[in-house]
Amino acid sequence: MHITCKTKGVKEVVSKIGKYDTETTKKVSDVVNGSLKNIAKGARQRLPTSKSGNLRKGLKKSFAKKNITGYVKETAPHAHLIEFGTKPHSLDKGTKRKVMVINGNPISGNVMHPGSKAKPFMQPAYYAERRNYVANMIKAVTKI
Repeated sequence: MHITCKTKGVKEVVSKIGKYDTETTKKVSDVVNGSLKNIAKGARQRLPTSKSGNLRKGLKKSFAKKNITGYVKETAPHAHLIEFGTKPHSLDKGTKRKVMVINGNPISGNVMHPGSKAKPFMQPAYYAERRNYVANMIKAVTKI
């Protein structure tokens, strides 16, 4: 899953980072890193609980101080299915099995998955932080 921040004005600020003094550059760096931490924290709080904990383990945050970039991503292979949900679908496509065992019960014939409701965690975390990110970025580059 990949969400890119294309917030108006922020891209220009970061692209001109070489023109700012050291103090302003540090402030911008802190704003970006802080927002990434807040997005990761918000996503982690919104994650549905699971026995394996693979979603929680798969949530990664990275920040590169040198060029002031970073990301928050979910590495679990099924994360997009949780975030966006699934429509009802057949579980038999492409299989050569005659019988499927679900919860210890053998089932034959066309097996349908009922689908699942979306349980978004990444997008709401981003949207919750976006306003703070822009406000803090404006403060960081504005001389008082």
